[in-house]
Amino acid sequence: MSRRTLKHAKGTLYRVVRAGWDDPLDASFSQRAGDRRWNTVEFPALYCCCSLPVARGIARDLFKLAGIEWEDLQPAWRPRLVDLTWEGEVVDVSTPEGIAEAGFPPDYPAGVSKRLTRAAATQWHEAGDEGVACRSASLWRLGFSDWTGLHSRWSELAIFVENCGTRPVWTGHRDDPFWLSPGPGEPEAG
Repeated sequence: MSRRTLKHAKGTLYRVVRAGWDDPLDASFSQRAGDRRWNTVEFPALYCCCSLPVARGIARDLFKLAGIEWEDLQPAWRPRLVDLTWEGEVVDVSTPEGIAEAGFPPDYPAGVSKRLTRAAATQWHEAGDEGVACRSASLWRLGFSDWTGLHSRWSELAIFVENCGTRPVWTGHRDDPFWLSPGPGEPEAG
């Protein structure tokens, strides 16, 4: 499968995990279910968000799919926002050029099954790529469709931890519910 890559510069990334997880940088959870978008049970991926609004969208999408609210969850099951840093070269499924090169339709993620993305990810992982930067399917499910401007506004990152030259570094976390609401004047994606 053809691909276009981009350099993901070192900067803050976000990861949404359960507060009770011992190691929020452990990617093995991604191998426990066969329905992940960018990995299979054969190889792990560390799923991250390129901005805080994307992390909020992920949490809201999970709440919507499960039909729950923050208060419904036991403390160990509530979402924790983890800050991390990482840099590397990833496959671009976030820009129109990258999406076209990967063979997906221009309105990706619309109409693209996880079966197709897993097949692409398997090839890219086997080729030694460090991960995938992609449009957020969670934001899309929440009605977001403005894929213009900086990709960090609406993209997720799946890091193929077995292939990456530098390891992600955990820099902090938040367990309160306040990160789920935008700050004054902050734009909301999703």
